[in-house]
Amino acid sequence: MELFGRTLGAQEIAGLVFLLGALALWANVLRGQLRERRWVKERQAEAAKDKPKGPDHGGPWG
Repeated sequence: MELFGRTLGAQEIAGLVFLLGALALWANVLRGQLRERRWVKERQAEAAKDKPKGPDHGGPWG
């Protein structure tokens, strides 16, 4: 197989395949992290919206 005028051997082809697989894995992990981050921010916004507006007396017993 030739790439940019250079003949590639089996080891080089396997290396390219591995790097492409690692890139695909990294992209999927990044996408999942961004999705989770967005979900957490939405949950925090909902919690802030639903929080009662009354005075906070502090402590676990109010």
